[in-house]
Amino acid sequence: MRTKLIFIALMMAALPFCEALADGIRYLVVNAKDGTTTSFALADVPKVSCKEGKLEIVSKSTTFSLSLAEVRNYAFSENPTGIAEVEKKGNLRMENGHVVFNGLPSGTMVSAYMQDGRLAKDFKADANGTAVVDLSGLPKGIVILHSNKIDIKIINR
Repeated sequence: MRTKLIFIALMMAALPFCEALADGIRYLVVNAKDGTTTSFALADVPKVSCKEGKLEIVSKSTTFSLSLAEVRNYAFSENPTGIAEVEKKGNLRMENGHVVFNGLPSGTMVSAYMQDGRLAKDFKADANGTAVVDLSGLPKGIVILHSNKIDIKIINR
């Protein structure tokens, strides 16, 4: 009887994980209170533990340790950033640390958002329909550039 109860408890604990995999979930995403996000591919079989008030996650490619008090939340996701596939439309290019958008209507705004949704900066297309986004003036990390129906996700290093 005791073995049966242990088996049922283990199955109940594994159920959310199995359900996540069945739904196409491929990442464990941990969000810290300071705004940083760390993702772990479930295919790497990350080992999660709590030791001495710290959350520790070890995978093939990453070792992560953070005080439990500093963890905002965690979730399972289909992609590592929580951002669905970005559709790229329009004419753009990378050039010397700048992202150059061409063919925009004159005066169109290109907004740079940080991964937590904060607006970092706006850029305006000139009379020729060109907007130049200077990455050196933006915070490091994942940046989403948005204008009309043009969206691009970049990592600013």
